[in-house]
Amino acid sequence: MRQFQTLTQFGALLTGVVRTPLSRIVQSGAVLAGAGALAIGLLATTPAAARPFAASATARVLDERGEEVGRWSDSVWNAAKSGDLTAVEKALNAVPEALATDNAKVLRELVALRTQHADEGAKTRDADREKALGSLKENLAKGEVTKALTDAVRLQTLSDDWAAVLTIPEMAELVKVAETRQAEADAAGDFLVAQEILFRLRTLFEEGDAQAFRRYGAMLDTVNKRIMLLAQYAPRELWRLRKAYAERVEPEREFPAFNEAFANDWKEALEGVSKGMLTSALTTAANDHISSGGWEPLVTGGLRAVRVLATTEALKENFEGLADPARRSVLVDAVTRAEEGLARMNRDQVGRPQYNAVLREILTANAAGPALREEVLYREFGDGAIEELSKRFEDEYTQIIWPDQLRRFEQMIKGNFVGVGIMIRHDDRRDIQVVNPLEGSPASRSGVKSDDRILAVDGKSTVGWTLNKAVDSITGPAGQNVRLTVKRDGLEEPIEITMVREEIKIRSVNGWWKKALDEKGVPVWDWFVAPESGIGYVRLSSFNDDSFADFLSAVRQMRRERPLRGVVLDLRHNPGGLLKSAVDFSNAFIERGRIVAGQDRNGRQVWAMGAESPRAVLKDLPVVVLVNQGSASASEIVAGALKAHDAAVVLGERTFGKGSVQTVHPCGDQRADAQLKLTTQYYVLPPGPGETEPRLVHKRPGSSDYGVLPDLVVKMTPEQIEKSVTLRQNADVIEEWKATADQRPRPDVAELLSSGIDPQLELAVLILKAKALKDIESAAQANAAKQEAAAPKGG
Repeated sequence: MRQFQTLTQFGALLTGVVRTPLSRIVQSGAVLAGAGALAIGLLATTPAAARPFAASATARVLDERGEEVGRWSDSVWNAAKSGDLTAVEKALNAVPEALATDNAKVLRELVALRTQHADEGAKTRDADREKALGSLKENLAKGEVTKALTDAVRLQTLSDDWAAVLTIPEMAELVKVAETRQAEADAAGDFLVAQEILFRLRTLFEEGDAQAFRRYGAMLDTVNKRIMLLAQYAPRELWRLRKAYAERVEPEREFPAFNEAFANDWKEALEGVSKGMLTSALTTAANDHISSGGWEPLVTGGLRAVRVLATTEALKENFEGLADPARRSVLVDAVTRAEEGLARMNRDQVGRPQYNAVLREILTANAAGPALREEVLYREFGDGAIEELSKRFEDEYTQIIWPDQLRRFEQMIKGNFVGVGIMIRHDDRRDIQVVNPLEGSPASRSGVKSDDRILAVDGKSTVGWTLNKAVDSITGPAGQNVRLTVKRDGLEEPIEITMVREEIKIRSVNGWWKKALDEKGVPVWDWFVAPESGIGYVRLSSFNDDSFADFLSAVRQMRRERPLRGVVLDLRHNPGGLLKSAVDFSNAFIERGRIVAGQDRNGRQVWAMGAESPRAVLKDLPVVVLVNQGSASASEIVAGALKAHDAAVVLGERTFGKGSVQTVHPCGDQRADAQLKLTTQYYVLPPGPGETEPRLVHKRPGSSDYGVLPDLVVKMTPEQIEKSVTLRQNADVIEEWKATADQRPRPDVAELLSSGIDPQLELAVLILKAKALKDIESAAQANAAKQEAAAPKGG
């Protein structure tokens, strides 16, 4: 067994002083003293006697003003760290006068712009709510159920009280009609329509009715399972459903014909699957899973999966035995008897002997009934057993890695791979299609484009290839050539592109504005979101082996350019990564104390990681951490640890709540390798101010307190999220925005702030600019004093 440490986004009294050089003020004092000498006499021999009085008065005023700026700056920062958003906003609307006039002026203008954005956003949100409600009524009247459900979800998202939306008069009628349509679609085998309706119903009841949410969720799980079975074992039937759905939604679109070359892909998923592999995986899960659930949930889940398999008649495409109701019923009846037997037993009585007996009964009934390949039963029973852990214990991360999945799983763990740097998929024609080339990769440098269809690899046709076959053929040893023959829209003839394979680095550390790509395709970043204040910006997309070193390199580059007075660390939409990387990031800002610990299923601490003082290289650097619902796992460790130690301001929305640790266990046999990725621990964060117990981040069944709740909660609408993410993605891809006569210019990432579509980033920058104003003011006063000291003295 090896440890799997992937923990699966700115007075009038002083006006004359500011505008008049201090040397002129002092010299004026000397002239006045000299004039007074005609009356006093002795002072004429020491005209400098008047200068200390005038200079000290000016210095005193400046010192007081500097202290006021300092107190104001600290008040904004402290209010932010204490989570007092009202106090933050009140302070930001009272930026004091400062010797650093330009910075203070810009800060006032940005505060005013944020207020304008908030006012405009509120008006837009009110209008959008009315529009969504109107559309809901209209679509409901026309019988457009899925459209009306979409309107309802949109209306709910735009409302502060999601549960209250469920009480509007139209909602009861909509739910009733939707349930009827869903039942009709399910009975007709129109699973894509049933899936769409159930997904929206479950989303509607995410808050406000937990029982309805669970009921719709269970129904959705069954429909999803049937669709997955079709995708795996009945590709023609799934194609038929997709074609019928597309013709309803986009009747003008020509849906591609089914590619017969892929009709037997399902057999690859069964290669190497065995009873011993299944038993090994489930034994480990029963003994070591964090839930201490034992065998009962695994056997129950396995039986449910076999029932869904046996009752999905459309699978007769490749399993002839399922076409006969009598033969199907033999297997279904065996499942029923086994389920009834389990129901008569206490949970603790269900063990491996019961599992063995159930599996024997299922295999016997299958032989007498539909006669499915036993590998199908092993795989479906195993997947169903693991899915039951997800349903009961909110564990979406335990998984059997079957032989056909193992290669991609290991590649994901390593983070880097050797190839040409393209993401591929099957398009509607089942051709191998390029999703996108990774920027700076051999494919990108060689001219491969998104949506290119790969017709051949090194002259060998890709017709009928699985994605695994395509990956195996395109990847290979570093330094070797590979030739792709691609078909590109707009070109009559295919083109051949030859490139050299190399190690592909998945870059996770990104800056504010991508200025260029160097000769190796490495991005050249402008790291400053507010250069006039020395505020940097780092967007971390994942935590991998190189993330922390790349981050420190970025910090060094920023400090070489100008004083670094603060950083926005954007962890939004960051799903996590390596535990060690998360600890490294946390330790950089935390000088001492616990960062994260692990607990076993009995609540015992089994490991702990603390801060080491010499590694706290950024302990004095102000940082605002941005998080949202897409921030998970390692992101939650960093955000939560920094919040607990009062080392940062955490801003945004509650994080995902993925606080579990997986270990990887071999479960293969002599025929093939397989692995079990199993949740065996929860990680806990140190208690924050006012807390006494470590904080469990993982979202458990029925829990409303999970993840990391930010110091400052700032929400974004779905439109803001979509627009900001799209703008950022488009602005980051240089090669797709090379200016031509018929192409619009590359988007400016500054629009995230100027247009108000990213209020989380907008407030983060304002807070850091307010914090930086104290240092900028201090530097301005020191510079003024230096100029005054160097000014020529009167005599």
